[in-house]
Amino acid sequence: MNYSIIIPVFNEESSIENLHKELESALDQLVSSNRLVELIYVNDGSSDSTLKKLLTFKPEGFEIKIVNNFRNFSQSVSIYHGIELSKYDNLIFLDGDGQNDPANIVSMIKEYETGVDLVHGYRKKRKDNFLTKTLPSLIANYLVRVISKSKIRDHGCSLKIIHKKFLNKDKLWGDFHRLLAARLVNENIKIIQVETNHRYRKYGKSNYGFTRIFRVLIDLFYIYLFQKSYNNFYIIGYLGIFSFILSLSSFIYMLKLKFINHISFIDTPLPTVTVLFGISALLFFSFMFIIQTMLNLKNEIKSDQKNYEVIDLSK
Repeated sequence: MNYSIIIPVFNEESSIENLHKELESALDQLVSSNRLVELIYVNDGSSDSTLKKLLTFKPEGFEIKIVNNFRNFSQSVSIYHGIELSKYDNLIFLDGDGQNDPANIVSMIKEYETGVDLVHGYRKKRKDNFLTKTLPSLIANYLVRVISKSKIRDHGCSLKIIHKKFLNKDKLWGDFHRLLAARLVNENIKIIQVETNHRYRKYGKSNYGFTRIFRVLIDLFYIYLFQKSYNNFYIIGYLGIFSFILSLSSFIYMLKLKFINHISFIDTPLPTVTVLFGISALLFFSFMFIIQTMLNLKNEIKSDQKNYEVIDLSK
């Protein structure tokens, strides 16, 4: 089997050279066993000298591509750009901060080549601040397992191996890198977890903390609503119709009280209910219009319009 290793980096000038040396050591074992490998570094608009250092790397038995985003997008967008440019069907995701040990790639590939569809890393012994990173991760992972029914213990571990055929655009919305396994829970694929060596972050700082929980909750809400074969557009429409029916029913009941029962509805909550659900219906229908407009604009964008440049160091 052949592999594309995708590594998103952002302001990692202090760690990227050491990470590359560790990758070279791990890849020597793969190349010597007649596997073809390409490294795809995705520079996510770094403001330091990360790109400059990436351009100094020399291919040693494997190919190297540098994807340079024109601005800072996100980790998931960077990974998606790497997927777009990957040559091989078997993909390996690895963070560029050096906390995940590249040496684990070799053992994970051995598991993957037994017929597994997704090998997911598991940071059993995390080397992070407990309050700002480990605790939020434990809470988020618990919520993910409860809501999505995923069995993965550490959804936030970036080190993964997966076949490209499972990564269609329906699975790659938002920050897909965090909850990839949860999004695939209804697919007929074989997933195993492998304990990985997690290390202290020597350089830079993490951009994640307790706010990660709220982002995960948003993703989970979407997954919970749309993981079945419902059409997202129509679900919003159903909510709009439901709100409109409640508003109309409340209004009709108000008329009944006024003209049939001769009872004043001013002291009842009916006017508030009518207005509230009426506004809700208007909002939901407005969302439908906005979504449809955005989809139309998206379809008009030419497929060859890219937000990055590619530098192939192997040529």
